[in-house]
Amino acid sequence: MRERWKISKNNRVLELYERFLNGEIINKSEEAQRFGVDERTIQRDIDDIRSFLQNNSLKGENREIIYDRKRNGFVICKHQK
Repeated sequence: MRERWKISKNNRVLELYERFLNGEIINKSEEAQRFGVDERTIQRDIDDIRSFLQNNSLKGENREIIYDRKRNGFVICKHQK
């Protein structure tokens, strides 16, 4: 049986962040399966991205990660300051 290669935490978080920026919906269970980690790990990754966004807002706009029940996943939202 072939051992599944695990992506590093840094690469996983950056990939999730990039996908958020591209407007994708992030579903914890799907991402946990895709990366071969627990859903709690994906939640911590999302929390890390949230923290980054709170501490590093771009000029003129704030971004935040919210859970969208209709789409069953997390999305990034932009708010004007």
